[in-house]
Amino acid sequence: MVAAWGVLLTGAVFWSVRNDPATVPEQRDIGQALPVLRTVAGTVVEVVQDERWVLRIGELRLTECAITPVRDGLEATRDVTLYVPEGEAQEALRGLADGLPAAYGASVLATRGGTRLSFFADAGEYVGVRAEAQSQDQVLNLSVFTGCRPTVDGLDREDPAAGAVPEMLRESAATVRGAVVCPDGGTAATFQADGAGAVPADAEPVWMDASGWAYRNGSESVVATANGERSRISVTTGCR
Repeated sequence: MVAAWGVLLTGAVFWSVRNDPATVPEQRDIGQALPVLRTVAGTVVEVVQDERWVLRIGELRLTECAITPVRDGLEATRDVTLYVPEGEAQEALRGLADGLPAAYGASVLATRGGTRLSFFADAGEYVGVRAEAQSQDQVLNLSVFTGCRPTVDGLDREDPAAGAVPEMLRESAATVRGAVVCPDGGTAATFQADGAGAVPADAEPVWMDASGWAYRNGSESVVATANGERSRISVTTGCR
């Protein structure tokens, strides 16, 4: 009887893990999490659109993960890369923390004598924003993430309409790398094309090294990167 009860209980647990509806927020599926992630990513982009800095919106990534040993899921992530002048990493992260809604509880922790920076914000619904950097870093990766969620069929993976291609890329075969809706209206998007070109004579690079450069062109952010013989240029529009 004990053995039979054990088998019955194990089967019930297995069925429950597979079929029961969510009872706490972290069990809400990836389809429910994506709208929250999109809202948070748009908020981050709007906050970091400082004239001193350059930004680039990454594509929406969905990666497989394990919710339990017997249940697979998906995690959604969208990166916003921020380029800042040398020595302004902490200022940029603190500016982001101050600019996000107070409900996010965003904070920056400086350790190791202020040389190591950790940023985290809880946007609610178990969606967060995080970043790790050194104080002298000029390329900051802001990651908006959902955590591992149950999968659903017919998942909407499409970004909002990105709008017109920026003028400097209209002669190129530009594609949309990522687009987000801004909280105050409009859409910000990153367009990408092969070919790096050169920094205009009147531009002031925010970041430059052997792997690329970044500068502001009015309200647009321009980033060029090189990987071996392949180079790419991206232009990110402000909220429009």
